[in-house]
Amino acid sequence: MAKVIIAILYIAAILVIGFLAGRNVKTADEFAVANRNIPYWTNVFSMSSAWIGAGSTLGCASMCYAYGVSGFYLAIGVSIGAILASVVFSGKIREENVSTIPELVRKHVGAKCANAIALLSIFSVFSVVASQIRSLGTILQMFVPSLSLLTAIIIMTVVMLIYTVVGGMVAATKTDKLNIGLMVLSVMIILPIVALVKAGGLSNIVETLRTSDPAKLQFGKTVGWGTMISSGLYFGTSGMVNSENFLRVCGAKNAKEARGASLTGTLLVYMPYLLFASFIGFAGSALIADLGTSDSILPAMINQYTGTVLGAILLAALLAAVMGTAASVTILTSVMLSRDVIGRIKPLDGKAMLTTQRICMIVVAALGVIVGYFGSSIVSIMEDIGAPCGAALVPIFCGLFFWKEKMNAKGTLTTIVVAVVATLGYWLLGSPLGISHFLFGLICSTITMFVANSIFYKKGEAKAA
Repeated sequence: MAKVIIAILYIAAILVIGFLAGRNVKTADEFAVANRNIPYWTNVFSMSSAWIGAGSTLGCASMCYAYGVSGFYLAIGVSIGAILASVVFSGKIREENVSTIPELVRKHVGAKCANAIALLSIFSVFSVVASQIRSLGTILQMFVPSLSLLTAIIIMTVVMLIYTVVGGMVAATKTDKLNIGLMVLSVMIILPIVALVKAGGLSNIVETLRTSDPAKLQFGKTVGWGTMISSGLYFGTSGMVNSENFLRVCGAKNAKEARGASLTGTLLVYMPYLLFASFIGFAGSALIADLGTSDSILPAMINQYTGTVLGAILLAALLAAVMGTAASVTILTSVMLSRDVIGRIKPLDGKAMLTTQRICMIVVAALGVIVGYFGSSIVSIMEDIGAPCGAALVPIFCGLFFWKEKMNAKGTLTTIVVAVVATLGYWLLGSPLGISHFLFGLICSTITMFVANSIFYKKGEAKAA
């Protein structure tokens, strides 16, 4: 009963915050980027909350539960990507004064490239939506075991939709303060202590694994260096284009604050959080054997090793971890659909755009329920669906910001086509070279970006259309 009460209290809290914030949302810009006026520390916590989702929490713990120390590759790769995103791209993105990635591409290399990127970006961000929705249902099941996974997914999706459809990014940034407090308390403080106490210290964890599964103590042994490098590069480099935080970066007051808030959130909260979540999964591999699905290690440890009230609070923290990212990426997907697809087909005024964004949120969430329910795992959903977009966007972002003079519509469109064909074609062939389809596509698209833009470059030619 305590678990149900605390779950209800958490849900009620974010709904109240969302409705209060939503009273001031009157325009499409307020819905999407909080009128480009998010305060610095609000954005630090909001960016951290947006980054910390199913992959950062359940995904990192899952990898270390399944593969031991090799599983830390995920936290390392994601951390590097977040630092690079903060230092290299955040300020430059804010300077562009856009709201979506396709808007940025359209501004520099024209509508055709932007339309292609819009489709890829929607698929990529939607993969994150589906993974977060699946995680919300997985965690709610721990509160109410009698619920089926599908029922739990639907309930939490409806909750997320209610406060974000009403309040948009304003509501998301307000609820993020509650979410990040719960996340830090749970994953960076209480759960690591619980894991160490129950295991009898780090030395006992190591000794248990040395006896039961010694391969888990050897870096690169259980996963393989090829998989670790390619998957780490995927999450690191795709993190550089930063889809979860794009709207928050665009909503900062200026470029300096966007860069500073992103880097502060990464170093102060995000990186430590990733490492702590990974450690909890590593400790869990010594404490709990034969879990069935590695994605459930954090909720399982809470259920088995904490009391009723504390366990309910910690499960609410896991819900908070996923809720922030689920809200962000669902908003982002709806904004891209509204502005970069529907808005390009039929121009919409401010009120019509706001209504369209809200309708698109509901559609995106409904599709996310279907894909999230049938997906194989949190990490695989994100990596498989998002690979073509990441392979295209990383070199294009670098080109737009650091090789701007030579970037042109034909060269960029060629890069996009090569990224998609190489990534999907290599995947369909069964990844014959032993590296991931994303890494293969990234190599091909990066080479193409330089070659094609050089070939098609004409000095003085207008780029945007």
